[in-house]
Amino acid sequence: MSVWTVRDLPVLEALSASGDDDVRLGYLTIGHGCGAETLGVTHSDDAIYDSLLTLRDAGYVDFDMQLETGPSAHFTQLRLTGAGYQALGEWPLFDEITSPETMALLLEHLAAEAPTEEETQNMLRAARYVRSLGGDAFRRFVVGAMAALIRAQVGLE
Repeated sequence: MSVWTVRDLPVLEALSASGDDDVRLGYLTIGHGCGAETLGVTHSDDAIYDSLLTLRDAGYVDFDMQLETGPSAHFTQLRLTGAGYQALGEWPLFDEITSPETMALLLEHLAAEAPTEEETQNMLRAARYVRSLGGDAFRRFVVGAMAALIRAQVGLE
């Protein structure tokens, strides 16, 4: 067993799945056993503290921290990063989408979870199209799709 599987991964999972309103809003206090109770883990507050520092160093979480006297620490602006969600398998690993085949597989995976039959069919049609592209055409397609997405997000449609 590694520190990752025993200590850090359970804390990351607890942060992601927390039903605690304060944690969802980015606030966590540890000390006197309240961190383990809030997160629903069996770790000591010292282990949670060390885990949060490790997860931040790994780029999986981000936070501001105020230390207090005694065994307490307050974490504010606490949130999982994209890399944290990727480590949990909740976001795709975009670095792996480097070919038409891997992009098509992602689209097929998304199609299985589409809310309507029409959206499912659109995703499957897009997957077939992406598979038909060569490497250069695929790169142009991705650049064009990303540019269109960015323009739409900033209101330049």
